[in-house]
Amino acid sequence: MIFIRNEGNPIAALSPQQQQEHIEKVGAYIKKMVTDGMMKAAQPLEMEGNILSQENGKFLDGPFNETKEVISGYYHILALDLKEATELAKLDPRFEDGKWRLEIRPIMKVDGINE
Repeated sequence: MIFIRNEGNPIAALSPQQQQEHIEKVGAYIKKMVTDGMMKAAQPLEMEGNILSQENGKFLDGPFNETKEVISGYYHILALDLKEATELAKLDPRFEDGKWRLEIRPIMKVDGINE
């Protein structure tokens, strides 16, 4: 799983034409990954949300992260291992247009859940 992380909107400083080009580049990257059988899903996420936790039987709205960075989207990809997933993530053209971070995490295999 690749989590797309950023602060604010990294492409906001781009011109409308540059923003459209960014969307097209990222869209082409996703389409190629799907065509190559390397991507199961990709979606942007809304900037708002909640962090839910439970303490002593009571639900809490928080604690909140100490950073302004949020997960703004994800790619569910198919890779042989973490190394291959990292190499696929390095191809993401969003790195060309602003400050982005991608967090690459293997999905844990658990019997009876994701066989």
